[in-house]
Amino acid sequence: MQQIVDKITSFLENTGLNILMAVVVLFLGLLIIKTVSRVSKSSLQRTAVEGATASFIVSIINFTLKLVLLFLVISLLFPNASTGLIAVLGTAGLAIGLALQGSLSNFANGMIIIFTKPFKEGDYVEIGSIAGSIRSIGILTTELLTPDNKKIVLNNTKVINSDITNYSARPTRRLDMTFAVACGSDMQKVASLLKEVAASHPNILDTPAHIIRMLKQENCAVTFAFRVWVPTSMYWDIYFDITEKVYFTFELNGIKPALNRMVLINGQEGENAQ
Repeated sequence: MQQIVDKITSFLENTGLNILMAVVVLFLGLLIIKTVSRVSKSSLQRTAVEGATASFIVSIINFTLKLVLLFLVISLLFPNASTGLIAVLGTAGLAIGLALQGSLSNFANGMIIIFTKPFKEGDYVEIGSIAGSIRSIGILTTELLTPDNKKIVLNNTKVINSDITNYSARPTRRLDMTFAVACGSDMQKVASLLKEVAASHPNILDTPAHIIRMLKQENCAVTFAFRVWVPTSMYWDIYFDITEKVYFTFELNGIKPALNRMVLINGQEGENAQ
C-alpha cells in the first residue's frame, strides 16, 4: 500500500505541476482563441471583405490557433519527450491526415470557393437540386437557409462538384410570364392591356424594352409572352403583382381566360376544347 502511495506522490511531484500548467494553458488558450475570433470577425465586417469571406478567414484563424494550442499543451505534458515519442506523434499525425483526406479536400475546395467567388453571403443560389440563401462559408462546409427556414449544410467538395445557379449575381433579372386567353378574344386589345400593365408598374424597368407578343395558339387558346426586366431583389414581389393585376384587368375588360375542358367523341376522350 505504501508503495502505491509513494508512486502517486512521486508522480504528482514530477508531473503534477506540468498537468496543472497544461490545464491552465488550455483554459486560457481557448478563452483567448474565442476572443481573437470574435475580434477578427468584427474587424473584418468593418472592412470591404465580404461576409462569407470573413467567415472563412475567421474559421482558418480559429483552426490554426487551436492547432498551436494543442502542440503547446502536449509540450507541457511531455517536456522531455524522447525521439521515440516524437516519432509516434508523427506517425499518428500521418494516420490522422490520411483519415481526414475528405476534410482536406473540403478545405481546399473552400479555398477555391473563396477565390473564385461563385456566390457571396446572402445570395440566393441553387447548388445541384438544393436552393437557398448563403449564410456562411466555412473551412469544410457551406451553410444555406431555405425559403421555409431550413438549415442545409453542404460539404465544400459537393458544392464545387455541383452546378451552381446564382440568382442574385446580377442587379436585374428578366421576368418571363405567359398569359393564355380564349380564342375569339380581341387579341390587339389583349396585347394593349398587357402593355398597359407593364407600363403602369413603378418597379418594372423601361430598358431593356418590354417584350409582349403573341407566343402560340393551340386548343382554342392563344398564349401571350410577357417579358420585362425587374430589379433582382423585387423579382417575386413583381411576379405576384403582375399575376393579380392581369387577372383583374382581363376581368374588368371582358377578356376570357383559356379554359380547357374534356369532350367525348364517339364515346372516347378527345382533345381539349374551349
